[in-house]
Amino acid sequence: MKTIDLIKILQDYPLFKENDVAKILNKNPDYIKTLLHRLKERKLIYSIERGKYTCYDDILLFASHIYVPSYISLWTAIRYYNLTEQMPKIIFIMTPKSRKPLKFNDISIKFVKTKYFFGFKKERYRDFDIFIAEPEKAVIDSLISKKIPLDEIEKAIKMKQIDIKKLLDYAIKIKNKSLIKRLGFILEEKNIKCERLKKFVDANYTVLDLMLGKQGRKNKKWRVIDNRK
Repeated sequence: MKTIDLIKILQDYPLFKENDVAKILNKNPDYIKTLLHRLKERKLIYSIERGKYTCYDDILLFASHIYVPSYISLWTAIRYYNLTEQMPKIIFIMTPKSRKPLKFNDISIKFVKTKYFFGFKKERYRDFDIFIAEPEKAVIDSLISKKIPLDEIEKAIKMKQIDIKKLLDYAIKIKNKSLIKRLGFILEEKNIKCERLKKFVDANYTVLDLMLGKQGRKNKKWRVIDNRK
């Protein structure tokens, strides 16, 4: 098979493995490894990690296919939905198991382990299916993690794309009291109704911004320490 014909076939995959190419060409593993190395040297394909390749330099196309199951979230999803003007330099992918980070064309790909594996969807992106958090779950994931500045999360919450009912549903489903108290405080501060969350508030105080210290003004209603500077 001619190289150009093989590349056209591989372009139908967001990500392909050595086994995929072996099946197409019906060749042995050593031949396939040598072939892929040469294609990579000619910059016809890119290496993602050992044994995984792509024809594309757009990470969003293959990010949620590197590890299955997984979905794109945090700052990457928030930017995808235009809920922030910031351009994050890291691609965040949520997974049920820990994985080491990767580098692709000088861009970091970080895998964030989560036990709250829901609230994502299949999205059509540049003729491929990707798996990405819904806007509301991207906000929830961001509030739980320490990956995104709180002010960026607050900006996202105010955007029209956010369904407040779904945001509250997801927070309650997770049953994380620290998350619920912090979300309630933020929503009330923005005059958004969230009384549904009040019954989940316990006596313990939690800091509002997980990335800052424990000093700040205490809010008795939500049992939150407003530690924003």
